[in-house]
Amino acid sequence: MLTPGSLNESHQRRLLASARYADKLLADIEAILAASESKSPFPKYRPDVSLQQARLIRGHLARFRDHLVRVLAGLGIETGAARFGALHSIRVNLTFVRIAVQEMGPGHLRGYGAFPEEAAAELCGLCAELEGMIDGLERNLALGDGADLQARLARLDQTAREADLLKLLDQVVSDNELAEFRGTLLNLVDRLEAPRFEAAVFGRVSSGKSSLLNHLLSTEVLPVGVNPITAVATRIAFGERPSLTVTLADRQVKQAPLEELVEYASEERNPGNSLGVVKLEVELPSPRLSEGLVLVDTPGLGSLAAAGAAETLSYLPQCDLGIVLISAVNTLDEEDLNTLHALSQAGIPVMALLSKADLLSPADRDKAAAYARGQIQANLGLPVEVHPVSTVGDEQRLLEIWFQEQLARVLARHRELAEQSVRRKTGALRESVIRALHAKLGQNGAGEVSGASSLEETESALRAAAGEIEQASRECLDATDDVRRLGEAASARTVERMLSGWPQPVAVPAAVRDIAGELAADAAARIADRLTGLARQLQSALRAAAAALRDEEPSPDGRLEQCVRGMPRFDAALPESPVSPPWFTAIKRIARPAAARKLRRAAGGALEAAFVNYARSLELWCRSTLREMQQRFDERADVYRAQLGRLIRAGPASAEDRERARRQLAELENWPSGGGEGDEQTPSLRPASL
Repeated sequence: MLTPGSLNESHQRRLLASARYADKLLADIEAILAASESKSPFPKYRPDVSLQQARLIRGHLARFRDHLVRVLAGLGIETGAARFGALHSIRVNLTFVRIAVQEMGPGHLRGYGAFPEEAAAELCGLCAELEGMIDGLERNLALGDGADLQARLARLDQTAREADLLKLLDQVVSDNELAEFRGTLLNLVDRLEAPRFEAAVFGRVSSGKSSLLNHLLSTEVLPVGVNPITAVATRIAFGERPSLTVTLADRQVKQAPLEELVEYASEERNPGNSLGVVKLEVELPSPRLSEGLVLVDTPGLGSLAAAGAAETLSYLPQCDLGIVLISAVNTLDEEDLNTLHALSQAGIPVMALLSKADLLSPADRDKAAAYARGQIQANLGLPVEVHPVSTVGDEQRLLEIWFQEQLARVLARHRELAEQSVRRKTGALRESVIRALHAKLGQNGAGEVSGASSLEETESALRAAAGEIEQASRECLDATDDVRRLGEAASARTVERMLSGWPQPVAVPAAVRDIAGELAADAAARIADRLTGLARQLQSALRAAAAALRDEEPSPDGRLEQCVRGMPRFDAALPESPVSPPWFTAIKRIARPAAARKLRRAAGGALEAAFVNYARSLELWCRSTLREMQQRFDERADVYRAQLGRLIRAGPASAEDRERARRQLAELENWPSGGGEGDEQTPSLRPASL
């Protein structure tokens, strides 16, 4: 009788190798069974195994394995632990799937003969669709335990009604393989768990912005007097412990001590944004942030707001409220008005604060607030209240009064509107899942839809729209490459301005900033226009698909144009000394080379470096914006693609699947409605209401 220790090590290794090979062959049999039952469009095996035979085979395989492992254990032979994690291996395979999809693009097919250009856009769209599906799966895998929506929803007792419906929808989506709704479900659960309200603070240099934020947070997180160098916002959100996350233009993300914020956010430590900072994110354990309030520290738009609508709006952060600080020691000026106007044009509600109000007597304080309010109304037609605030001495109470009576009220209203939005979107998701179940059952529960040929045209139009994202990406990235070369053009224009200004001394740094700023603004506006046009094109394709499927129009807060926000601003750090003209200024032939030399000495390589840094920032912003736009587009388009596919190529389902789908369909259709009927009439948070 064989017992542990009766076989030598070589015998044991040979037995283990043979057992593993036998188990591999059993796994191949399981794979053959699975492949024969698969709905793959590229079948390898005919489905000639009956259901009873499949059960019989699987039962015998399980018994074989159990017996083999038991005998090996009796011999003291361990089968060993798994060498690779399944999740890691799946992700590796998904990477190769992505490569295979990319090699389906037109660029990889041109070497096989003449490629019809009219097919390029749709083929690009197909690749974009498939990559979007891979992205969705990878995002879900990255969530880990967070992908368990049932467990997350069970913790949301305060929103039990929406949570119960979302639990049912999650079960229906899982049971019926409606993966296209998974992203929407995750977004809704995220919004239920952590509703956020972003308030961006704008203000001129020395308007007291940093002091105000520090006082609100009861900390010194922002160095007082720091002049942010770009339009990159510093987001301050709640966190269990203080932290700083820095995103750079080369896509590097760094964790740094909070004390190093000044290293990235000040002109002195980071001149001309030479470090290529794209985003600064601060987390603080502040009680005032614990309810979802996020404060965004950003510079005023100033003259930028007058440069052009598309460009100006693209520079704005994506926020729920704009707070504009007007210094009590300075009169309301054009920069303040431009900032207020740009925020209003972007549909962002506005509050105005009269900062440093402690420097005025109560009577003068009221007069200054009334004057600012009147000027805003007269110049912009905006009924904006102006609230005096201070962070000094006894007058700190003004800031506390404003926070409790104004900002806290708006925050509570936002939470109410957010709950209504979640309720409305949950109801819309319920309707979409109902339509998908009707399509799966071969019924038509959503009214008459277009014919098969029209549905195929709609599907093709969605694919072509997806292909436009790649085209826009190429154009925008080419445009950022052009920005790198703008230093030469800026130098040439500056030389001409120097020549026209001589024989008087010319403030060369100011001239360079003006000219370089104009060139950068023109390039940025073209990129913003291209991305805005792409957003409208994608939105139009979604609208057409919704009409073909008799679906509801997506809500305004899902517009793709909202992605075109937060564009980085150009800035160049140059010395401030004026340049004196030579004695031969009237002789242009020799004065021009002399002016060019003086410009090089005055500006050095700072101008070229500024454009290179700006191009890097623009490139990362373009990629981020396009990624967000594609994610939003795919979230809606995937639902339409799946519904179109079911209507065009509906196949028979098993009796068990059909019965379960009917039962769940009835449960969804009979789900009690209400609570959101008046959402469309709910007044939004507009400037007039503040």
